[in-house]
Amino acid sequence: MSKYVKLYLFLSAAVLLFVGVMLSFAPEALYASSAQILPNSTMIRSDLRAGGVVVLISGLFVLGAALRGQNMQPALLLSLLIYAGYGLGRIVSIGFDGTPDAALIIVTVTEWAFVLGALILLRRGRSVDTAQPMAAH
Repeated sequence: MSKYVKLYLFLSAAVLLFVGVMLSFAPEALYASSAQILPNSTMIRSDLRAGGVVVLISGLFVLGAALRGQNMQPALLLSLLIYAGYGLGRIVSIGFDGTPDAALIIVTVTEWAFVLGALILLRRGRSVDTAQPMAAH
């Protein structure tokens, strides 16, 4: 099971690090990649960069857990929370703002795939963690 968790954590960290770096240091480029222009608003840019740093730090934690093989369950939980937060936020946005373009739909599906992956791995890990050792029987 550990190899699947590590693979998930590496993939999760890669996405979190990419998005975190882009939001923190190059939000204009990130928006331009979707043919969008970032408004020249200090407040909006500050919020984007602040959220980007949260995502970046989360990605560093997840990557560290994958590399060390330690804190893997907290890293899975953190990934779950980040991706579920973004995924739920996108659903709320669809309700308020309407259907986004195809690129954002792909991003949303990807976020929910990460949520599902984390849930499956956490569920399987829990059944393994709560199992009684053979000697106890």
